[in-house]
Amino acid sequence: MPQGRLLATLKTLFYDLRSTAKLSGNMRSRFRLSLDFALSRIIGLIPPQSRNRVREVVLRENIKIRYRLNKGDINTIREIWLDEAYCGPLGKPSGVLLDLGANIGMTTVWLTRKFAFAQVIAVEPDPGNAALLRQNLNLNKINGQVLEAAIGPQDGIARFNYSNISNQGQLSENGSPVAMLSVDTIIKKFEVTKFGLVKIDIEGGEQALFEGPTAWLGCTDAIVIEFHPPEVDYPRLAALVSSHGFKYIPAHSFVPDNLDIFTRIS
Repeated sequence: MPQGRLLATLKTLFYDLRSTAKLSGNMRSRFRLSLDFALSRIIGLIPPQSRNRVREVVLRENIKIRYRLNKGDINTIREIWLDEAYCGPLGKPSGVLLDLGANIGMTTVWLTRKFAFAQVIAVEPDPGNAALLRQNLNLNKINGQVLEAAIGPQDGIARFNYSNISNQGQLSENGSPVAMLSVDTIIKKFEVTKFGLVKIDIEGGEQALFEGPTAWLGCTDAIVIEFHPPEVDYPRLAALVSSHGFKYIPAHSFVPDNLDIFTRIS
């Protein structure tokens, strides 16, 4: 291994160890998280049955999470709990949280612990992820509705390409069929009058979502989104969302790792 790469790896491992010490709620959880962050770097050498075994740890403030020894699950924990990618000037959103691309529920749990949402709606097409999503909501007593579907511009059947890396599944012409819901259908189903916050991480599906019907943007107070260039036209989509009465806070402009944020202009 080149010296520069080795030093970068050691630096990241030190960051993980230091961060999990601050994040964990007890010594057992600290050991489990630290070990799994390290093991994720040699995951190809670990038998599949060990990788797929569900772990449960306790974080600070008695938050409980379940995850697998999967690069996607580990990277999601790092992004949300260590790097705090969803930290930003969102104000104090309340009411309804809509989580599009909820994965295993890490962002849902983080946001509901930070803000006072009365209702949570989480959308996730991968059945394995959705199962852990439900468990993480239940563990933390979050009264949330899980919709096992992809999100898109209209209702129907989409094609979803599952990935061995749990946070990299995406819509694809060559994927397996899954149900697809529109935001308008979610609004009607749950009788939503306003979204306090919409979180979006749908691996490039945001292009089709925003190019479809966008009336729902008019009843949304704030959006936090991970764009996926070059799969999408990043500048065009940022301008499109902004044109619906939002102030745009670009990624990496508030803290080093914050995602793109849009807040309603009063």
